[in-house]
Amino acid sequence: MIYPVPVEFINLKNVQKKCRLKITQNTKQLHLINKYEMKKNIVILSIIVTIGIMVMVVPGWAIETVPGWLYYDNGIAANPSSLLKYQGVRFSLPDGVVKTQLLTIRFYYSCSGSCLVTIHITGHDHKTALTKPINYLANNSWNELDVSGYNIFVSHNFYIILKNLGSGSPDIDNKNDVGRSFKGRYLSSMNTSLSHNLLIRAELGFPISIPALKEWDMSITEKIKVRIQGHGSETNIHDYSEKWILYTDGSFATERYLYGIWKQKGSKYIVSLDPEDMIDSVEHMFDGHIANVKVARINFTWKETEDGTIKGSYKIYAGAFFKDYNDIGTIILQGNFIGTPN
Repeated sequence: MIYPVPVEFINLKNVQKKCRLKITQNTKQLHLINKYEMKKNIVILSIIVTIGIMVMVVPGWAIETVPGWLYYDNGIAANPSSLLKYQGVRFSLPDGVVKTQLLTIRFYYSCSGSCLVTIHITGHDHKTALTKPINYLANNSWNELDVSGYNIFVSHNFYIILKNLGSGSPDIDNKNDVGRSFKGRYLSSMNTSLSHNLLIRAELGFPISIPALKEWDMSITEKIKVRIQGHGSETNIHDYSEKWILYTDGSFATERYLYGIWKQKGSKYIVSLDPEDMIDSVEHMFDGHIANVKVARINFTWKETEDGTIKGSYKIYAGAFFKDYNDIGTIILQGNFIGTPN
C-alpha cells in the first residue's frame, strides 16, 4: 500500500544530518533526501521509499483477468537455460482472483529430437505438490499439454517446474529477467533467479468463487528500520488501514491483493506469506535503490478474542545491497495491528 503519511526519523550514528521530506501527490511516494557530513568526506543519499510493505507487484506481461494465458516471457526462444535439474516459473493470479483451474501448460524445450521431462505444479513454496508429477515426452520446440483432466486448482501464487532428466533444457528469452524464473538442484532450493525469462506459460480458467470465512477492518502501525553496514540505522513509523480476509480454502488476502496461507491453533492464527512476494514488495518500496534482496524470515501471527477482534503482529527480516552506499544492509519491517470483525 502507498500512503502519504507523517514519518519519524532517528539520526544515523556519528553524523550531522539534515532531512528534507517531500510528498509528491501524483505518485504518493515519500522522497527522503539525507545529506550528512562525515569526518573525511561528504556523502549524499537520495532514496525513494514507497510507504507500506503490504503491496503486491506483478511485473512483465501478466494478464489482468481470467480466463486466458498467463506468462512473463516475450515468446522468443533465444537459448537453452541451465543444466540444473529443476527450473520453473512463479505465476501470480490477477488481482482479485482467489482461485482458478489450470487448463493447459505450454513451454519451449531444447533437446535432440525428443526427451522425457517431469512437470511439477506446486504452491507458492515451490515444493508443496498440487498434483502428482507429470511425465511428458517433450519435442525440440514449443510443447503444449492439456491438464484440464487433472483438476488442478491454483491459488494466488503457484509454480510450474520442469525437471531435467539429463537430455535437454527449457529455453529462455532475450529479455532481462522480470523476477519470475528460478532454478535449483532440488525443488526446495529453487531460489536462484535466471538472467532471462523461461518460456513456460499457463492457461487459466474462469475465477472460482471461494466463500470468505472471516473479515476484519484493520488498523496497522508499521515500523521500517534500515541498517547499512558502517553507516548506522534509520527508522520510520506510519499508520494505515485496510481489510483482511480469511477464505474457507485456507487462503489469506488483504484488500490490496497480498496473499498467503493461514492455519489456526486454538485462538492463534499463523499466516505464511510468499517470500518472493515480499522481495517484490521490498524492492518496490525502495524504487530501484536496492538490489539482491533476500528475505530471511517472516513471522505473522494474531490471536482472536470471543467478540471476533484480532490483535497481533508481523515481522519481516530482509537483507539487500544498497546501491547509493555500495554496501550491504538489513531491513526489518514490523507491524502491530488490531482488527474489528466486519
